[in-house]
Amino acid sequence: MTAITQAQFEMLISLQNIEFDKIEVQRTLNAVAARVSELENELNAFAEDVEKEKQALQATKALYNDYEEQIQTNDTLITKIEAKRRSVKTEREYQSLIKEEEQLRTRKTQIEDEMIACMDQMETLAETIAAKEKELAQIREQVAADIQSVQEEASTSESRHAELSREWEQMAAGVDGRLLDKFVKVKKQTPDGRALAPVKNAICMACHMNIPPQMYNELQRFDSLKLCPFCFRILYWDNS
Repeated sequence: MTAITQAQFEMLISLQNIEFDKIEVQRTLNAVAARVSELENELNAFAEDVEKEKQALQATKALYNDYEEQIQTNDTLITKIEAKRRSVKTEREYQSLIKEEEQLRTRKTQIEDEMIACMDQMETLAETIAAKEKELAQIREQVAADIQSVQEEASTSESRHAELSREWEQMAAGVDGRLLDKFVKVKKQTPDGRALAPVKNAICMACHMNIPPQMYNELQRFDSLKLCPFCFRILYWDNS
C-alpha cells in the first residue's frame, strides 16, 4: 500500500471533518431557502384569496348595474304601455296591455329583490375584503420580518461555508497529491461521501465488519494507507 505518515492521516481526517461541517452548513442554507419559499408561497396564496374576493365583489357590482339597466328598460316599457293603454279602442287590446304591464311589474319586483340580494352580498364581500386586507398587511409585515431573519441566518451560514472552503484548500495544500487524489476518489465512490473510516477493536466503524488481524496491527503504526476490504474506505486506527 501507499506509504503515509500519521501527520498526513491527521490532515485527511481534518479534511473529512471540514467537508462534513460544510454539509451541515449547506443543509442550513437549504432549509433557509425552503423556509423563504414557504413564507412567500403563504403570502402569495393569501393575496390571491383576497384578489378572488375583490373579483367576486366586482362581478356582483356588475350584476347590480345590469339589474339597474333592466329596471330602467322595464320602467320605460311600462310607461309606454300606460300611454298606449289610454288610446286603445277595444277591450281585448286593453286587457292584453294590462297583462303585459303586470308581467313587467312582476319582473321588476323580481329584479328589485335580486338587487337587494346583490347589495347584501356586496356589503358582506366589502367587509370580508376589508378584514382580509388588514390581515394581509399584518402577514406581509410578519413575512418580511421572518424572511429578513432567515436571510440573516443564511448570510452567517454562507460566510461559514466560505470559511470552511478556505480551510479545506489550505489543509489540502499540505497533503501529498497522490493521497489527496485517492481521498477524493474514494469519497466519490462511497454512498455517504465519507472517504475515511476509523477502526476500533479491529472493526471498521463505517461498515461494522471485522478487518484482518494483520491489517489491524499495521494500521496502528500509521505508516501505510489501507482500504477496508468490505466498504473500501480508507482506514485509520482510532485509539481514543
